[in-house]
Amino acid sequence: MEKFKPLLHYIEVNLHAILAENEGHLATWNTASLLATGDNLLRLARRTYPQLAEVEHRVLHHSIRDAGLGMRMRALEVQGRGLEEGDKEYFREVHQALKNICDKIGTGEYYRALLEVRESRLAQPTETRPEKRS
Repeated sequence: MEKFKPLLHYIEVNLHAILAENEGHLATWNTASLLATGDNLLRLARRTYPQLAEVEHRVLHHSIRDAGLGMRMRALEVQGRGLEEGDKEYFREVHQALKNICDKIGTGEYYRALLEVRESRLAQPTETRPEKRS
């Protein structure tokens, strides 16, 4: 698990940069920029997937990837029909959810929670442990 720390740091630094840039996009509501944010999130998810899979923690990959896909699809939809208030709320909520993840990684809370989950799994008797998924 110790080798997971540098990966979390890498994700935090890159996610923080994407979110800082996205804050400006949320002020202007430029759909091309919001689309670019989705693309940046997808690139981050793609770059980190092999290492996350290696430490058996794909949920972070899926969270970043799904946020990127959602932002990308919504931005394309908005380009076709125009921006509505519901779209603004969607983009703000995705941004806030990712910011919460980024903040928890930065404070170490994310890593500590992972350790707790791992310890509780290891404490389970072998026959009741969930099977590993690929």
